[in-house]
Amino acid sequence: MAAAAIVVALLAAPVQPADAASPATSSGTPPACDRSLQSLIDAAPAGSTLVAPACTYREAVTIDKPLDLQGPGAVIDGRAPDGTVVRDTWLVVAASDVTVSGFAMRYADNQPQTGALRVAPGVSRVTISDCDLGFAAGADVSFGEADSVTLRHCDVHDAGQLGVHLGGDGEHGQGNQVIDNHIHGNNTAGYDPEWEAGGLKATRQSGLVVSGNEIDDNHGPGVWCDIYCTNVTISRNAIHDNTHAGILFEVSTGARIDDNSVWGNGWGKPTWAWGAGILLSSSGKAEVDHNVIAWNATGIGVISQDRQDWQHDATGNFVHDNVIVADPDRYLLAWVQDWDGELFGVHSGNHGQGDRFWVGQAEPSGLRFAWDGDRATLADLEGTPGESGGSYVDDGTKDQLLTAAGVPGAATASDRPAPGTSLPERAFARYWPVALVLALLAVAGGLLVSVLLVRRRRRLAAARAASDSTR
Repeated sequence: MAAAAIVVALLAAPVQPADAASPATSSGTPPACDRSLQSLIDAAPAGSTLVAPACTYREAVTIDKPLDLQGPGAVIDGRAPDGTVVRDTWLVVAASDVTVSGFAMRYADNQPQTGALRVAPGVSRVTISDCDLGFAAGADVSFGEADSVTLRHCDVHDAGQLGVHLGGDGEHGQGNQVIDNHIHGNNTAGYDPEWEAGGLKATRQSGLVVSGNEIDDNHGPGVWCDIYCTNVTISRNAIHDNTHAGILFEVSTGARIDDNSVWGNGWGKPTWAWGAGILLSSSGKAEVDHNVIAWNATGIGVISQDRQDWQHDATGNFVHDNVIVADPDRYLLAWVQDWDGELFGVHSGNHGQGDRFWVGQAEPSGLRFAWDGDRATLADLEGTPGESGGSYVDDGTKDQLLTAAGVPGAATASDRPAPGTSLPERAFARYWPVALVLALLAVAGGLLVSVLLVRRRRRLAAARAASDSTR
């Protein structure tokens, strides 16, 4: 940024209590602003620094020039003063070489697959940092068609569909980064995770880096790179308690997935290998290594399917030096396909090596591994390319490895259902009183209908009898 700077400051105003519709915060909601943020941006010279007053801006804002916009203590709110959500964006970055930092941004009525904070297509060299982004109807933030954009040190939460949306166009979407953020509690509107929902979803991204984040408690996958992502790095993240796969790399080519702590994911879809802590789905040339993976519906899954929608190549995948911990009767490492594909081909290049496992029961006991069919023992898997040099760890080593990775030493109720229970069974267990009342109402309604039908038949029969007697 140029040396010139504009610093806008106001005398400190008393902090007002948060209104009833706002999330609880330690600092409350700042007072309304005397001047619009857009007017301050318009007046700032290109390349300058603008420090916005710490007040509440109820407006949609656009930055159309290089600018360093700072808003410590400032709020951009998509609602009218009465609490009605009236705007579909908080801020649009429409120029390159922009930095936005320090703002809280709240509530927007945006559509799915769009961000309330968004970077326009073709824009590059943008940094969004130290912001609190929450309660958008679609995604909180979107910059998939821009290049060299960094989202850093932000709290991204409670979006209706997605925390971070990175939908590329095949031309842009290069060199973007999501670093050291907390992405949690997203998909509050209940969008279908099979379509697009959860923590972060990216498409057609090249060189994407997702590193150092905590990504948890999203309804959907934690990190999902889908459709022609290339040269992706997903590393040093803590990814836990998401309803679907912790990390999903789908119909894409070229990834390094390493040094992540991944636990308690996938119990919203625990069948086959879909609920994996780390899942490669119809993808190739992915290296999955040095991750600690525990208490997921499946440990690591590599799936190949006959995907007619997108060209794919499920070859060249290398899974090695991971720690995989699971309850009995869950796959630790599963290489599976449901068609006559290339996953198990002699020249596929798919292989595993040096992974360490813990189950807590001696072999053989339930599901453990898969390579061209289920494998009940590690020795059986070792006879395939799916693993070489693998080993089991004892209880003490398992505890040490999990503790060092910040992973719970045992599965908790929030990590997974009790063994043998499915998601519908858990839902019934939780909501059985409501289900019982609804069932009783349905029975009562059925009885009432039956009584009314019987009475109607009797009246009709009596009417016919009376008619016959008069003939």
